[in-house]
Amino acid sequence: MELEGEMGDIVVSLIVIVVVGIAVVAIFVISGKKKTEREKAIQQLAMKNGWQYEKVHQTHEKGFILRGEDWTLEAIASTNDTPSQAGSSEVSFANTWHTNRVNSVGGMVLIGPKVPSVKLGGLGDMLLQKALQIMIGEEADQALGLKEVFVGRTSFRDRFSVWATDQENAEKLLTYELENELLNWKMKEIPVIKFSAGGVEIITRQDRMDTPEKVQAVVDLGRGVLGG
Repeated sequence: MELEGEMGDIVVSLIVIVVVGIAVVAIFVISGKKKTEREKAIQQLAMKNGWQYEKVHQTHEKGFILRGEDWTLEAIASTNDTPSQAGSSEVSFANTWHTNRVNSVGGMVLIGPKVPSVKLGGLGDMLLQKALQIMIGEEADQALGLKEVFVGRTSFRDRFSVWATDQENAEKLLTYELENELLNWKMKEIPVIKFSAGGVEIITRQDRMDTPEKVQAVVDLGRGVLGG
């Protein structure tokens, strides 16, 4: 009887292992299928609008590059070789729309999510620099000397902050079309728009750009940068 009980336990354990294995395989299959469907949907969006689509599939970088008239959009997910505490590699996202048709000759201008004003002298400047680093990464060093300026409609200032060295330059770059596109932004992550002498970048870093809706939202915002 004791032997039969042990055999029964072994059989149950084997059944559990098989069921779990099947479930894991099913999850991978379903996940892969959804990923392929999303990729095809973005390709179809590109074809419909006459954009060039280039797939990026390297060891540590996955994503795509879109090229439209006067702009490019790179959506890259990068992994590193250092395992995280959970045992898997860390993933970082770099989604950047870029054009050099528009630029800022009057110094850098940044538009981003609303950041509360902190008047704490040097500490306030340090907090601002940290916030900018989160928004634009290592390029935050280029933003030294920027100060918050108050431009646009009240509804815009309630949701967004603008930093520049010259207020008139910021007012010139925040066109009516761009302001409207930002006010109509519906994606969860608020983008950062960076105007510099080299052109304009629209940056998001918190999530994978893997749906046509996310792509279209950034392209529409870029259209606002370009003036409609």
